[in-house]
Amino acid sequence: MDNGQGRASSLDHLDYCCQLVSEQYGKPDILSWTNSDYVKLGYILYKKTHVQISPNTLKRIFGKIKTDVRYYPQRATRDALALYIGYPDWEKFTIAKAVPVPSTGQLPHTIAPPIPKLTTEPRSISLTARKRGVWWLYLLALLLVLASLAAYQIFFTDTVHTPPRLICENPVGENPHSAVFVVRGMDSIEFSKEHYTIVFGDSRTDVSVVAGDSLYSHYYEVPGRYSAILKRDGVGVDTTSVYLKTNGWTATARMMYDTTRVYPIEVPNLFTGGRNSVSTLEASHAGIDTNRTFFVDFINTQVTNIDGDNFDLFVKVKTSPSRPGVRCSQVRVNVFGESSKHLVDAMKPGCVHWTDLQFSEINKQGESNQLNFLGVDLHEGGSMRIKVENKHARVFINSKQVYEITYQKPLKKIYGLGITFSGIGSIESVVLKDLRTGQPFSGNFQ
Repeated sequence: MDNGQGRASSLDHLDYCCQLVSEQYGKPDILSWTNSDYVKLGYILYKKTHVQISPNTLKRIFGKIKTDVRYYPQRATRDALALYIGYPDWEKFTIAKAVPVPSTGQLPHTIAPPIPKLTTEPRSISLTARKRGVWWLYLLALLLVLASLAAYQIFFTDTVHTPPRLICENPVGENPHSAVFVVRGMDSIEFSKEHYTIVFGDSRTDVSVVAGDSLYSHYYEVPGRYSAILKRDGVGVDTTSVYLKTNGWTATARMMYDTTRVYPIEVPNLFTGGRNSVSTLEASHAGIDTNRTFFVDFINTQVTNIDGDNFDLFVKVKTSPSRPGVRCSQVRVNVFGESSKHLVDAMKPGCVHWTDLQFSEINKQGESNQLNFLGVDLHEGGSMRIKVENKHARVFINSKQVYEITYQKPLKKIYGLGITFSGIGSIESVVLKDLRTGQPFSGNFQ
């Protein structure tokens, strides 16, 4: 006699697969799963199968999100689920794994107990019974008051939610690096009223956070330390860091207004034996159109024990002479910190509109601040110095102090340096040391 296994539908196999996945995941009771379980399972599936399934899709598959018609995922998703539980693909799973059929036996009939007869004989109500009735009325009134207060709290007051958190699952990597971000605590967010975005900190396109989807990947391809920010309606609510380390000094070129590509320049023995720059030919071989505006980033990132709030940095540089695409002859010195960064620009006096200046949480732009002191032409050579003592920063250009300020947010440890030129510039020396311990930066040269 046919036991029903031959008539198992695709949805039966899907339900059975979900149960096997839950057992493999370690929590067979799917009804008890929370949002974090779907986020974690999505990450586990991605690591094992290289197929990215959003938490929102997993919720539809496992029935957390109810739909009019049972959701049936596409073939790639089903293959990933089957692979997770030990089968090469979905077809092999449906062939090898028969769907168990529940028992169809009928439940035994029960005999209803006899209904007691009601008596109509009159009874006298004692004084004690009357007192009990009064107390029951008082209790009922109290319950009504408490229910009214609860209803007021639910319908007429704002619910306080814990702000969502932005977490990077793999914050440290080499260059390039694909960072995986998870947004936690999004279950209670009213997306019709609030707009959430992730700013990845590398000038690439921001990403909008979609309801239910909380796992995002971002590709970093220039060394450095980046602050990724989760924003609600343009205001930051949480921050996490991503760090791309190098093995010594590196050179990376990029074109102005092109945020889609960068061009690593392979330079053996950079900043040793008088090798203080890259040539126009080397930049061209890397893919740069040297007849247009381009930039070259010299970066050395490493974890140091140098205090970012007590250090002395001195650099001697020579900016690019005038050439096609280079008018302002700018240079930027960037100190990467554990919690933020320090940044100082210098360029020709007529170009100070484009300058930036940052010390931890204090950030100024030339287009809206008076930064004329950063206007200097260094194409024939010159020096820049940043000295910070107990969060009090001073800036020197050609041995003359041009600016000072005190910031509040500690930079903590220094994670490396970056020096950027428009066009072809050169670095004659770099000397960085901790003011308290005297410890030097391993990337120093002169």
